[in-house]
Amino acid sequence: MAMTRLMQALLAITLALGVSAPARADLGSAHGCTPVQGHLTEIVADTFLSPLDAFGRVVSSADGTLHAVGTAVITGISQNSDGTITAQAKRVFVINPKDEIVAVDAVAVTPIANSNDADDTVTMTIIGGLGKFAHAYGQIVATGRGFNFFPFPPGPLAGNSYFFFQYQGEVCVP
Repeated sequence: MAMTRLMQALLAITLALGVSAPARADLGSAHGCTPVQGHLTEIVADTFLSPLDAFGRVVSSADGTLHAVGTAVITGISQNSDGTITAQAKRVFVINPKDEIVAVDAVAVTPIANSNDADDTVTMTIIGGLGKFAHAYGQIVATGRGFNFFPFPPGPLAGNSYFFFQYQGEVCVP
């Protein structure tokens, strides 16, 4: 229970700092595509905080070119016969109070032998957003590791599971 409170406090601080901080890159200021790269951290949200999300939710903090906080709601999940897991999600990156990027995710999770951890690749296809990202498109690929992911089920648990990624891609604004 203490770990859950710690994660909730970390989330609150991350959201407060992330939303109040200015974007580090002038993404979308000119028409065209802007390369993005950096690090993404995701923490599994407690089901108490997201009871309507049947498959779960993560909250995230991105640094680097894309400086944002956000969330991804898992919309579908399946375990394959080889032990890998595929999932789909809807994601939002909050850049600042007026600008957000919305994406759909394709997730591929691969178990690491003799470990509760997993390699994780998330392909985010940008489908728009708010503010200057209202008509944005592009793709961002995040590769990294999920810690304390297995056993599955139950899978990642709030206060126990988290993910670290490196991301790169491009955000395009027509």
